[in-house]
Amino acid sequence: MRKINFNEPYLAGQELEYIKQVFDNKQFGGNGPFTKKVERLLQERYSVEKVLLTDSCTSALEMSALLLEIGVGDEVILPSYTFSTTASAFLRTGCTLVFAEINPKNMMIDPIDVERKITRNTKVIAPIHYGGIAADVVRLRKICDENGVTLVEDAAQALDSYLDEKPLGTFGALGCFSFHETKNIHAGLSGALFVNDSDFADRATYIRERGTNREQVLKGLADKYSWVELGSSFYPTEFQAAFLFAQLKSLDENTLKRRDIYDEYNVQLLPLAENNYFSLPELPIGNKINYHAYFIIFNDELQCDYVRESLANDGVSAYIGYVPLHSSPMGKKLGYMPDDLPLTEEYAKRVLRLPFHNNMDIDDVQYVSEKIKRYTREFSD
Repeated sequence: MRKINFNEPYLAGQELEYIKQVFDNKQFGGNGPFTKKVERLLQERYSVEKVLLTDSCTSALEMSALLLEIGVGDEVILPSYTFSTTASAFLRTGCTLVFAEINPKNMMIDPIDVERKITRNTKVIAPIHYGGIAADVVRLRKICDENGVTLVEDAAQALDSYLDEKPLGTFGALGCFSFHETKNIHAGLSGALFVNDSDFADRATYIRERGTNREQVLKGLADKYSWVELGSSFYPTEFQAAFLFAQLKSLDENTLKRRDIYDEYNVQLLPLAENNYFSLPELPIGNKINYHAYFIIFNDELQCDYVRESLANDGVSAYIGYVPLHSSPMGKKLGYMPDDLPLTEEYAKRVLRLPFHNNMDIDDVQYVSEKIKRYTREFSD
């Protein structure tokens, strides 16, 4: 049986060469030459005030919570349709999570519901750019500015996506990115924090450096090594940074290959969407995506399950998106019920993410698409 994996980690080709240089440098623990190369490359490419490489996107989110001094009595508004760490990174501070509805046309947080749920205790709005598609960050930023709230972007899936030529992850004060092996480029596991507000730059450095001013001491900017912030060990090893540097150097090549896969899916599946077998996510005007994912939204849960299970029987790995956080076991512990967010609850069950990785070719896309065409016609006959 032919087998098509949902994801296969990308390899650029120079990873081992750069890892060998880590041995030559004899600096392994992190925050060394390759960490600084990656940070400089990202700062220059995306015109960011400061980039701090982290060991995961989760750590970048946790750093954001520490930077903003979120605590008991504060509220963070976020979508329920997201990965668990978007929530847990803030929840561990003792704050209250306020889940907002999604826009079913693209599965992003709905700014209208966000406005309904703002209170005087709201401190952060944290949208996710699902699949590399832009949430309505322009409107969300306006809402934040009008209410004295901070925008923190969970851009885990959105490196190299843009809205009106501005990179996602740079609209808010802070942007959090993932370099997990399931992402377009990766270091096995790593992440980054984009610090877009200069007021946070020094403190973010302290927090990543276990709450100390170690980096300033090493640069000769301070003469005493001291504990100055609540922090942790948030940066990756130099091995991860070297691996990631190789990947970043081939980002444009990587994106072109992914665009070909995405475009072929569109060629094959857009006619079915136009005939209402399912829908494709609506892209905001001016959104240049990074081709991280290709997902379809079925008309009901049964159709989605039927196609997913049929693909699995034919050796094709396709998956649901997220199980909504508000109706998860943890969400219920927080006092939420499934019908608190009816749109999120309904549409999350309709999403199907298709296989998408750089080792696929056009023939693979056509094979997957032909299967989907067959299955969808079966339940419509």
